[in-house]
Amino acid sequence: MKINVSTFGEVSGKAVNAFTLSNDNGMSVTLLNYGGIIKELYFPNAKGELISCVQTFDTLQGYIDDPSYRGAIVGRYANRIGNGTFTLNGQQYTLDKNGGEHNLHGGYVGFHKKLWQASTQESPESASVTFTLSSPDGEGGFPGNVNVEACYTLNQENELTLVIKATTDQETPLSFTQHAYFTLSNDDKVGNTLLHIEAKKVTDADSTLLPTGDLVEVADSPFDFTSFSAIKERAEQDNSHPLFDRVGGYDHNYVLQAASSSIPQATVKAPDTGVTMELYTSLPGLQFYTGSLREDEQLGALCLEPQHFPDAPNKPSFPNCFVKPSETYEETIRYKFSAE
Repeated sequence: MKINVSTFGEVSGKAVNAFTLSNDNGMSVTLLNYGGIIKELYFPNAKGELISCVQTFDTLQGYIDDPSYRGAIVGRYANRIGNGTFTLNGQQYTLDKNGGEHNLHGGYVGFHKKLWQASTQESPESASVTFTLSSPDGEGGFPGNVNVEACYTLNQENELTLVIKATTDQETPLSFTQHAYFTLSNDDKVGNTLLHIEAKKVTDADSTLLPTGDLVEVADSPFDFTSFSAIKERAEQDNSHPLFDRVGGYDHNYVLQAASSSIPQATVKAPDTGVTMELYTSLPGLQFYTGSLREDEQLGALCLEPQHFPDAPNKPSFPNCFVKPSETYEETIRYKFSAE
């Protein structure tokens, strides 16, 4: 295992570094201390050809200008909080409304645009980069001084693991995710990519994609990936669904089955390259995002964002997202790659 460190540019007069972790099997991942971004991820297929598994920008300016959170760690709160507000312990907090009428991915000053501190560790079995960041009380409207530690580890078993820990001095909602745009296929669209999600329900949402609080069964709908299905085939099946039609594709939160170290919560397969990615997480929700799948609007990638449920601060029936000063937030996202 090895780590190579290089300079990728600078922001506000400070250096942005690229950390490339490589294992003995030909897998490598390049991480930026700007946004905690996964810049590149390469994995060899059965023929030994390196497959580029995430969308990337060639320059730092591409990431600075990017409005789509590409490859970044998202926080303080992934996804939407309704009407940019929530009430906690009798006090109402007003947040940035950067997603229409809602707070999205933590607000205007999100973790995806910040310069993190970085340290590295390598051994024969693994290589790690740990990013740390402090978010002051009131940032984006959220209460509490929050300290975050995000550790990426690549091992010899072709697993990339992200463990995110956080502490706060005031009770506050926390939900971090990794926003990579995956491209396991050589196709310029995701329609032929196969997907399985270990979930029987999604959270219902209104026309602004804010959860209503209800859950919707995926059976007999475009959301049903309980068995491997090509994304295009599932999206174009006859039984149209208003929740799907609002996007014309996927931007929905899946209610994951109980976390298990032996069963992935989602699996992606690309028939043309033979590359498979299994996703394991301790988080209760998974945002599956393709954007619109209409012929001229496809992203050419898919996002699988483990998270707490959107708008959970305003939905007591959803899994608890609040962290108290006496507690430590700790969640895991793990990607395991293979080829056939």
